[in-house]
Amino acid sequence: MTSEVGGSAMNEKLRVVHFLNQFFGGIGGEEHANTPVQVEEGPVGPGQALQRALGGDGEVVATVISGDNYFNEEQVRAAAAIREALGKWKQDVVVAEPALNAGRYGLSCGEVCAIANDMKIPAVTGMYPENPGVLEYRRQAYIVPTGDTPTDMPKHIQTMARLALKIGRGEEPG
Repeated sequence: MTSEVGGSAMNEKLRVVHFLNQFFGGIGGEEHANTPVQVEEGPVGPGQALQRALGGDGEVVATVISGDNYFNEEQVRAAAAIREALGKWKQDVVVAEPALNAGRYGLSCGEVCAIANDMKIPAVTGMYPENPGVLEYRRQAYIVPTGDTPTDMPKHIQTMARLALKIGRGEEPG
């Protein structure tokens, strides 16, 4: 017997949408921070590590990428594009890449999680405790504490993947 949760039955892989900024999305650095929201099918960049961490229990079906400046300066447009993407992919859970201590990225990741939650889609992100996104979104998102640099990113992705699988199945996070 299967029990429906989100878009997948309990014995099927959970569908995951991953959010990245322009840098981790492979578009470029600060010179591309005004890149509008775009969607790529499947995992991109660090999404490969997320896919491995999910194992056979989940699949990164799409990656949403946005420039840090664009997301924070064009909030209405960015939010509308995120809603459209999340409406299309029928995901069970959203993972917003660990923002670490990057302030604009933390605010973007937090907002993506808030939008997902508003759409009744569980979401998780990771941030350094002093990231402004923690203060702004701590009541609207599951936030895994991280370091302030990418050195421990694989460990943080593992933790976020475990939490994403739990909340994506409708389980209590613990």
